[in-house]
Amino acid sequence: MRVFTELDKVHSFFPKTSIALGNFDGLHIGHQSVIMRAVRLARQKGVASAVFTFSNHPISLIDPKRSPPLLLTAQDKIRLLRSIGVDALILIPFTPEILQLSPEKFVQLLINTLHPVHIEVGPNYSFGHRGRGNPEMLREAGEQYGFSVEIHPAVYIEDVLVSSTVIRRLIQQGKVEKAAAYLGRPFRLKGRVVSGDGRGRNLGYPTANLSIEEGLISPGDGVYAVEILTRHGIYQGVANVGENPTFKGQHRRIEVFIFDFSADLYGCIISVLFLKQIRKEITFSSASELQTQIAHDIIKAKDFFSAR
Repeated sequence: MRVFTELDKVHSFFPKTSIALGNFDGLHIGHQSVIMRAVRLARQKGVASAVFTFSNHPISLIDPKRSPPLLLTAQDKIRLLRSIGVDALILIPFTPEILQLSPEKFVQLLINTLHPVHIEVGPNYSFGHRGRGNPEMLREAGEQYGFSVEIHPAVYIEDVLVSSTVIRRLIQQGKVEKAAAYLGRPFRLKGRVVSGDGRGRNLGYPTANLSIEEGLISPGDGVYAVEILTRHGIYQGVANVGENPTFKGQHRRIEVFIFDFSADLYGCIISVLFLKQIRKEITFSSASELQTQIAHDIIKAKDFFSAR
């Protein structure tokens, strides 16, 4: 897959395209369905499959205070799209200039730079200044300019529309198992292991403290059964998310205790897959009480892994 950060570079590599349009901020199962349809039609028509999206959430420009936390890093979005079989990812910033484009001028931008033979969108897709463009307008433009447009049906789970908003709420509530069903994969955070205060080691459970990219969502406070992807392999463990209220003056953090692991990870990049919340965050009366609870958490996590 080739990644483009400038629209005018695409045509020299891919003369014609089948495009999936959308924000695709979570790449959940609804997004994947739209994209995979564009990929299939690209292969049928003998053209390149393309995803056109933005590197920043449009709301971050329109109303920064309402900008939602991100579900994916740019690197993870690229990794997932490559696995789907996309030929070209157009990942450009949502700028004031794009914000001001009328729906008609936005369509002309697509035609002049991506030369679509087909465009695939979800039913709620909007484009152009103030979001005045809608899928039906795009279909009318396709009839005028000679490309097909398909409005992909929405995806539901148990009568609930799959959306990034719903997924964010589930993750923030700690319901990572349910969020995984909507995402089509476990919720994952990647970060660098940084130095902590050493309390986990003193309690007999040394932890890897994760530094997370600013703006990313994190799970609700509590303890989780997790899988950890490291350069040494894939391991199981427990993660604590929160302020560790048993000790005063703490800030919110993510600490991971990896089962049967002793290598030094300081400075390394690891990925943590959140599989199940074991319990909410609790304040303990003493360090020894916390130590006892950690032992119980580990037993619960290992039971969870054994039952999978």
